Formats: sequence, C-alpha cells, structure tokens
Amino acid sequence: MLLLNFSAFTGNLLMCVVLYKKPRFHTTANTFILSLTICHVFTASLVMPFTAGSLVVGEWTFGQSLCGIQGFVFLTLTWVSLQLLTIMVVCRCFKVTQMVFHNKWFALNRSFGMIMTIWVFDVVVLIFPAILGGATFQFSPKRSLPCTRHLSREDQTVNILNTVITLALYVTLLITSIMALYAIRRNAATSRARRRVTVVDMRIAAEEKRSDKVLLALTTEVLLTWMPIVIILLMEPVMVISPQVHLASAFLWFSVPVLHPVTCGVLYRPFSREVPRVAPSKRLRSNKVHAEHTI
Repeated sequence: MLLLNFSAFTGNLLMCVVLYKKPRFHTTANTFILSLTICHVFTASLVMPFTAGSLVVGEWTFGQSLCGIQGFVFLTLTWVSLQLLTIMVVCRCFKVTQMVFHNKWFALNRSFGMIMTIWVFDVVVLIFPAILGGATFQFSPKRSLPCTRHLSREDQTVNILNTVITLALYVTLLITSIMALYAIRRNAATSRARRRVTVVDMRIAAEEKRSDKVLLALTTEVLLTWMPIVIILLMEPVMVISPQVHLASAFLWFSVPVLHPVTCGVLYRPFSREVPRVAPSKRLRSNKVHAEHTI
C-alpha cells in the first residue's frame, strides 16, 4: 500500500507539472485530464496514507476529525472522477461527430466552468448532511476503506443515497462510453468513405487515434478496477462481505491513481517526452552544467 501511495503521488504530481507548464497541452481535453490528475493527487495525500496506516495497525489512530475528512474526501473524489470521465467521453464524442456544438460548448473557458461546477456541486451535496449533524464517519475494521458512516438511522439513509448516486454515476459512465465509442467508429468509417485522405488528414487522424486510446484506457481502468466496489455496494445490504474481499477491492480502487500517469505516458508519447524535462533530477543537472559553464 505504501508503494502504491508513493507511486500515485509522485506520478500524478509530475503529470500536473507537465500539463500546467507546457502550453502545448493547454487544451480542453487536457484540462479535464489535469482535473482528474488533481483528484488522484488528493487521493494519494488525503486517503491512501491513512488507509495504509490503519491497515498496518488494525485500528484508526488518527482521531475522529481525520476520520471524517478521509471519508468525505474519498466520496468526493470518487464522484468527481466519475463525472469528469463522463464529460471527457461526451466532449470527445461531440468533437468527432458535432464539431460546431463542441467548439461552442466545450471551449477552454467553459471547460473550467464545468470542472468548478462539478467540484462545488459534489462538495455541497456531501457536506450538507454533516452540517446538519445527522451523519458522521467512524472506523470499521471490517471495511476496506477505514472511515465509513456508522449504522444510525440517519446514516443509513445517507449511505443509501450515496450508494445510489455512486452507482448512477458509474452506470452513466458505462453507458456513455459505449454510445460514444459506437458513434466515433461510425463517424470515422463514414468520413473515410466520403472524402479523399491526404497527408494532413492522416496526421490528424493519427493524433485523434492516440487521444481515443488514452481516453478509452482511462475509462476502462476505472470501469474494471472499480467494478468490485460497485458489486460490493450492491451485495452488502443482502449478504456479509468478508474483510479479505473488502481489502482486495481497496487495492483495486487505489490502483487507478497509480495507473493514471503510466497510461498517459505510455499511450501519449509527447507527454512522456516532457516528463524527464520537468523532473527535479534533470533540472538539477542542467543547473549544475550551466553553473560550471558560467565559472
């Protein structure tokens, strides 16, 4: 778990630096990817360390306040990640099939507005029960993620609502991805049949294909690795889930932040080429060489 934590934090932090510092990556699609990467940085810094510590010790030793923060952050980042991926799929679909609509509604400034709306909406929805004082988080040694809501009547209602929303977001992402993949492939086949293909068209098509691969890989990672948690949410009210199953599902959930920068680096070469240039060791060596030449 500690190795996953370190890999997720360093990989996603480097990815944030690259996406922020390099103007060539300042696009609508990369804006959503940057926000998704920030989600993974928060996961690696606010969720995974406390989970690793509680799994090692066997109890929650960080206090009730951090327990509430961990549970709240976990739910918020889960919802935000699912919504961001859904919007990324919709954005990509409209860019291929309805370019005019895409340029109007998915401009760079509006993409920032969409991202802020998602974050604010999810935070407000999740923090509202806590403000009313009717829902709190407590440690449960039988669960994979330590801090969950305890079994009071108010928290049972909140748990059911949160589960329904999480499942709805997951299913929405699944259905949207299938529909978008079908629409993109059908549009690509129609475009090839209607016009002659030039060298410029081939280069654009290659770039679009790389973008499709990255988005498909990111979406597939979440849909497959988070599926056990979705199944547990469905089965937990009617059957007892063993702690080993909860633990395995937690490792799968935490594998997404680890795989995210790896997937982007492997499938998108321009990004992977920029990573060594912003790495601290590379910058230190370049500064040392510059100082030696100055002397």
